[in-house]
Amino acid sequence: MMNQILTDIAHSSSPTGIQGVTMLMVFAVVIIFLVSWIINRISILHIRKDSEKIRDLSITLQHTLNVSGSIVLRLNLQDRMGYNMHGNFLPAEGMSYQESLNYIHPDDRPGFVEFMRKMLNGTKIAECTFRWDTSLKQHLGHWRYIHDTGIVEYVSETVKRPFVLYCTLRDITEQTEQEQEDSQMTGQYRTIFEQSITGLAFYDKDGNLITANKKMQEILKFQSEDDPYYYSNTIYDMPTFREILNNRRIEELFFCTKSVIIERGVNCYTEMHVHPIYDDEGKLLYISFSIRDITQERELYLRNKENEEAIRRTNEAIQQYERELQYLMDNCDMRFFRASRANCTVTFYKSMNAPEKTLSFEELVNNHFMDSPFKNGLMDYENYFNVQRTDLTLMRPIFHQSKELQWNFIDSIPSFDENGVMTGSYGIIRNVNALINKQEQLKRETERANQSGMLKSTFMANMTHEIRTPLNAIVGFSDVLPMLQTPEEKQEIIRVIMNNCDMLLRLINDILAVSDLEGGHIHIMPVKTDFAHDFNDICKSLAQRVQLPGVKFLTENPYQSLVTTIDKERIMQVFTNFVTNAVKYTKQGHIKIGYDYREQNGIGGLYFYCEDTGAGIKKEDQGKVFERFVKLNDYVQGTGLGLNISKAIIENCKGKIGLTSEGEGKGCTFWAWIPCEAVINNE
Repeated sequence: MMNQILTDIAHSSSPTGIQGVTMLMVFAVVIIFLVSWIINRISILHIRKDSEKIRDLSITLQHTLNVSGSIVLRLNLQDRMGYNMHGNFLPAEGMSYQESLNYIHPDDRPGFVEFMRKMLNGTKIAECTFRWDTSLKQHLGHWRYIHDTGIVEYVSETVKRPFVLYCTLRDITEQTEQEQEDSQMTGQYRTIFEQSITGLAFYDKDGNLITANKKMQEILKFQSEDDPYYYSNTIYDMPTFREILNNRRIEELFFCTKSVIIERGVNCYTEMHVHPIYDDEGKLLYISFSIRDITQERELYLRNKENEEAIRRTNEAIQQYERELQYLMDNCDMRFFRASRANCTVTFYKSMNAPEKTLSFEELVNNHFMDSPFKNGLMDYENYFNVQRTDLTLMRPIFHQSKELQWNFIDSIPSFDENGVMTGSYGIIRNVNALINKQEQLKRETERANQSGMLKSTFMANMTHEIRTPLNAIVGFSDVLPMLQTPEEKQEIIRVIMNNCDMLLRLINDILAVSDLEGGHIHIMPVKTDFAHDFNDICKSLAQRVQLPGVKFLTENPYQSLVTTIDKERIMQVFTNFVTNAVKYTKQGHIKIGYDYREQNGIGGLYFYCEDTGAGIKKEDQGKVFERFVKLNDYVQGTGLGLNISKAIIENCKGKIGLTSEGEGKGCTFWAWIPCEAVINNE
């Protein structure tokens, strides 16, 4: 259109054309005005839109600052004053740069100064973190961690001189403290992980090794921290796990095994724990693995088992020893004792636990010990009992009610503390009274056995002599008998032969009786009898033994009847032995036998005797009469066995036997008494 207008003007040359030019100019002005107005409107619209955008951006930024808790400061570099643009970080009147340094932690001031230096030297944007005392002038140390992001505004694009510094501050105290706590916790976990006595490792879900601590590397003998053998093989490929983790299924596992990895020379007993780690959806994330070398523990365990077994056997042996010791203490009349030097006491134990009696040294010395080394030792305890002492001592009973002295065997051993100071002694005390008595009895029996051997030898010699004497008489007089002519001579020889036969018979009977006596076979068989009548029969029998014309045989029977219970055969045997012995030694006078009933020590009994006027017996020889084959006179036959047998018979009847004699040449009386009850009648 404009081109057309210009063409028309060019072809016009009339006044009318001039008028057209004027119109054209007016039109052009209008057009220019319209264009200017349109451009102005468009500019206004753009400005409005930009203003709205800026306003919206300002509102958005304001909300963002409010939500984030950020603070914006403006630092005017001309007067070096800072003011709040958003938030109330500084006082309303602002704060100088120099004053602000007073509220920054001393350790953080160098960093803040360096931050400001960078900004002033041309760094467009810089950051720093410092601790700010929110108590300001009170200086109470209310420190908060502040993160500062600074932006520099220059004078102009061409003049690069800092004019204003804008700082965006953000309080990161909670975040920093959490990070510090997390860092500390991480450090602790790392320390635990690295310094654990257990080997620890983490694998990813595919079994690839992520990390392993030093203990793990030590147990499995890593050749380096990134040993390719372990980092190139998965946990599923390890020899130990091939059977356990088949099909790659991971479960919580605890187990002990012998781990053998030939490639790394691993050969040890281990305790392992495999623990899968899952996310919230149950998907496997990691595998934690712990391992502990228990080779030494296993060896220690085995040794402990051996030691426990040894201790068990030892305890059983100790219990057995205790039982045996208790048996000895119970059955051997033995006690254990412990003496205290400090308390001057001795405690006796019958059992292993409870004390039986405690006595002081003074009580033992005054009331129990007789004259013995132990008695004197208790009065000088430290010097006497500082070495082992053993003594057999006669003392008054400690544990028995008997009033008789008791033989005790005492063995004492000193005891010392860790400094070698004597604290006392311990040992055993054993009552050996029965043992000593047995030893004495054994000694007597040994002497008796030795004497018995001698007596047997003497007995054999005497018996040979005793038997030979009547046999020689019988044989000799039997040879003489056919040579005699007169009946009187023959009768006398026959009487002699009969007497010797009777003597030989009595001797044989005595030998048989002695045999019974040695074998303990003398039996007493009491029967009820009238001894007064029996005595008369005994007298008739014994009267025939007294044949010498100068010897009278006398009897004394004081009762008409004496009914009692005795072994009359044994009593007759004693009477016979008494009379036979009297006949041997009596050549003139009388032989008298008798009896009566009398009491001894309040007990009634039968007393009988044989009195003679023969050779008598010396006082010093009277104790030997009842022994076997006693020969008191070389010119007279010995006593033989009769009196010894009589003694045995009377003793078996619980009675007494003896003799009385005024001495040699004054005769003697043999008597015996046996206890019995009797009914007497003198009418």
